[in-house]
Amino acid sequence: MEKARGAIKRTFLTGLVVVIPILITAFALYWLFHVLDGFLSPLIHEIVGREIPGLGILIEIVFIFLVGIVATNVLGSRVLKWFQTLLMRIPVVKNIYPTVKQLVEAFHPSSNSSFQKVVLVEYPKGGTLSVGFLTSQISLQGSGQAQRMVSVYIPTNNLYLGHVALFKEEDLIVTGFTIEEGLKIVLSGGTAFPPTIQKQNQTRMPSE
Repeated sequence: MEKARGAIKRTFLTGLVVVIPILITAFALYWLFHVLDGFLSPLIHEIVGREIPGLGILIEIVFIFLVGIVATNVLGSRVLKWFQTLLMRIPVVKNIYPTVKQLVEAFHPSSNSSFQKVVLVEYPKGGTLSVGFLTSQISLQGSGQAQRMVSVYIPTNNLYLGHVALFKEEDLIVTGFTIEEGLKIVLSGGTAFPPTIQKQNQTRMPSE
């Protein structure tokens, strides 16, 4: 009887492990669809006279694509630069926009300010390793020889919140993870860590 109960319990828990991620993913996609689609729903209803599911998202995708086209040509980039300059003159907005822009650009692989490598650093105390993203190279000037430092972004449980800390370059443990794999590890709460981490010997960032 106990074996049967144990088998039933294990089977049920296995089912939960399979079903829960699917349900959460489906709910997140459903919520995201309604948020994005609902953004333009009032305007579409005003023009067409009825709601058309999915049309709002389609319009937004086309709009983003067109912005991308505009941003990649000389005239369009000048217009966008002028618009960004205008935003920087608006109170409150000028404090929020550049921070959000820089953070979003960090996820773009071709950006100079993007995450460079996934590293492990001793943080918040010695003997405790935290996952971080190498972002930039800094020269710390003093009375003696300049100290080569690197800036590391250490995310918290929310990827868009975290700490920025400076470490000596030789104190980094550079992993072989891609940025996508590093993000997956952070978002999964560490459960996506492989059983073995291969350290890379090359820690020096290229000079800018």
